[in-house]
Amino acid sequence: MKRKNRILNAAMVLLLIAALVCGGLLVHEYRKNAGMDAAADGLQAEKPEGEDSMDFAALRAENPEIIAWLTIPGTTIDYPVLQAADNKYYLSHDAQKKLNKNGALFLDYRMRADFSDFNSVIYGHYMSSGMMFQNLVKFKEKDFFESHDEVVFYTPEQTRELEIVAVAVVPSSSPLYNYIFTSPSEQEAHLQLLKEKAKYYRGADFAPDDRLVLLSTCSYEYTEARTIVACRLPA
Repeated sequence: MKRKNRILNAAMVLLLIAALVCGGLLVHEYRKNAGMDAAADGLQAEKPEGEDSMDFAALRAENPEIIAWLTIPGTTIDYPVLQAADNKYYLSHDAQKKLNKNGALFLDYRMRADFSDFNSVIYGHYMSSGMMFQNLVKFKEKDFFESHDEVVFYTPEQTRELEIVAVAVVPSSSPLYNYIFTSPSEQEAHLQLLKEKAKYYRGADFAPDDRLVLLSTCSYEYTEARTIVACRLPA
């Protein structure tokens, strides 16, 4: 009987230790996510309340790699956009350059920071917590896509409204990620491909100097699937 009691007591001690370890991990995870929220809120405070502009001087004093700010009404997406010397850094660092599994939204390093390319791609993680670009999945629902058609896009030069024109699920190797175009006909072919691949497409009249901004995140329909939300950037 004494031996059974010792075994039972030992088992209870092990369970208690396991509970403490799991609790510590949960607290650590909470603090990491809370830290990301605090970082974004701190940066967001640089936008004067009630004004349609962003204080990029203040933002860039904190991180000179901030090139834009992206807000999508009806979602939790309200973050700065950054650009590093590669497409790896902001997979694991936040807007304050702190290690963070949530990463940050970032423009492909091969593209122009002023979004003057015909096709600019902004990447962000799909986080199960709902952070970063997870809310892009909402646009795969027809009702949501039809009732939400704009992105508020802040840059150092001006604030614009981007028109959401399509949502699609494509492989990571899709030519929709191309950014080099040598003629208007190639651009037109690119728009036609977007229309063909789109799950939902909103008819949009593209002027000759209009451009595309693609918002891209991981998707799980198949291996290496990506959800993209395509936006028209007016000239």
